[in-house]
Amino acid sequence: MEQSTAGQPDRLTSRLGAFVRGTGAVWIAVIALYLVSAIISPAMFQVSHVLNMLQVAAFVGVIACGQTIVLLIGGIDLSQAGTVTLINIISTSLMMGSNDNIAPALAICVLLAVGIGLANAVLIVFLRVTPLIATLSANSILFGAALVYTGGAPHGSAAPAFNWIGQGNVFGVPASTLFWLVVALALTWLTKATVYGRWLMATGANPVAARLMGVPVKVVQASAYVMSALMAMLGSLLLTAYVGTPSLGIGDQFLFSAVAAAVVGGVALTGGMGSIPAAVGGAIFITELASFTNMIRISTGTQMVLQGLIIALSVLLYRTIARKRRA
Repeated sequence: MEQSTAGQPDRLTSRLGAFVRGTGAVWIAVIALYLVSAIISPAMFQVSHVLNMLQVAAFVGVIACGQTIVLLIGGIDLSQAGTVTLINIISTSLMMGSNDNIAPALAICVLLAVGIGLANAVLIVFLRVTPLIATLSANSILFGAALVYTGGAPHGSAAPAFNWIGQGNVFGVPASTLFWLVVALALTWLTKATVYGRWLMATGANPVAARLMGVPVKVVQASAYVMSALMAMLGSLLLTAYVGTPSLGIGDQFLFSAVAAAVVGGVALTGGMGSIPAAVGGAIFITELASFTNMIRISTGTQMVLQGLIIALSVLLYRTIARKRRA
């Protein structure tokens, strides 16, 4: 009995260490930054402020979930920003402020997102173009397409009924936050409790070995880019419902923020390591950081420097953790 009792602290420490190495590190950072922000500005303790922050985090959070899927296979998707912009432009121009146009507008957006994902997949999986180059080029094409479509003057608006998704709430909780939660839970189940999830991890860890084990590597890789485009579409629609109007610059903020959220959460850029809950924590942290730097009146340039440093430090931290695991 004494040995059993003595071993309990060790087991607790081991479990705590495993939690921190997994998804816990980013959540510790989220709590720490929140407490620091609250000390500087007690208004942070207000429930309304927290809910507002979660509402804003939902936009990058949904997009980061899609980015996580691609990062798990060892890829990257920098076309998400262009997808956000194009979906915003197309959806508002089709809705034209009418509830009757919501269904056809959403159907076209889904088809467009699938097409974008498949185009990326063809370039990367079948034509073997480097993911960074392929998706960055696609991002430029998508933004150019939005510019040509609008002639530089976006028109239209989101339908009133559709705006509720971005502006409404359920028992005081923002609808966009609840939508993000549902998406995150569904993708967590998909990546953790299904064969497809194991295929994603295996493909990212070692595609050659995965292929030898019977994993349809190319199909998995292609599906990841389609899912990333669909998540970018959902994030864009949430943001569009929130602002209600089209904007050619609406997607610019997501060029690297979705990648930053995933990486800060511990998703490896090399593939095969990470989780959706970690990306959720990363999205909240990135949003908190932006709120904190605005609160202490740091310039936009300094904010970008801080974000870059945090990403670099996160990569170094998780790489060190990965090396200790292998050791």
